[in-house]
Amino acid sequence: MALAVSPDLPVVPPSLGRRWLSRVNMSGPVPEHAPQLGACWPWDGRTNKRGYAVITVAGRPELLHRVLYPTIHGPIPDGWQVDHLCHHHELCQLGDACPHRACANPAHWYATTGRENNLRSGSPTAVNARKTHCWRGHPLNGGNLQMRADRPGHRECRTCRRIRRFVAEAEQMAAMGQMTLL
Repeated sequence: MALAVSPDLPVVPPSLGRRWLSRVNMSGPVPEHAPQLGACWPWDGRTNKRGYAVITVAGRPELLHRVLYPTIHGPIPDGWQVDHLCHHHELCQLGDACPHRACANPAHWYATTGRENNLRSGSPTAVNARKTHCWRGHPLNGGNLQMRADRPGHRECRTCRRIRRFVAEAEQMAAMGQMTLL
């Protein structure tokens, strides 16, 4: 009997479970940051260029975690992504070389919004969102934090903004001969 996993994926044949389990090593490393998850199951099958485990379903390559998540955990909400809880942005290689992208342990998969998945990663957006101080050391909170109107969701240090404006005005005045810069 075939199981339909979601409207956007093909029907999963019953042999998929056997094929999937034959390609994993269930005694992989335990994530340092979350030992309660148990061992990762490194995928020994094909991966895509981004490092994610791929399995063929109905003649088409599909992401393993996207295909199997619904059969094990239930449907993935529309617009959501499957995140790997074994990944930690500070403890593993980032980007396409991240070994957790190929983790085939369903206990490590978690359906989440794209925003949350991104913020748990090592992407520039996530790195900047975790910053508590600007590059000059000013706190990025309270009265020193401003949300940019021209770039929704982007934070700006008010102290640095004042410094940039002061320098720009001083340079403009110097160019007009009204002020001498040292």
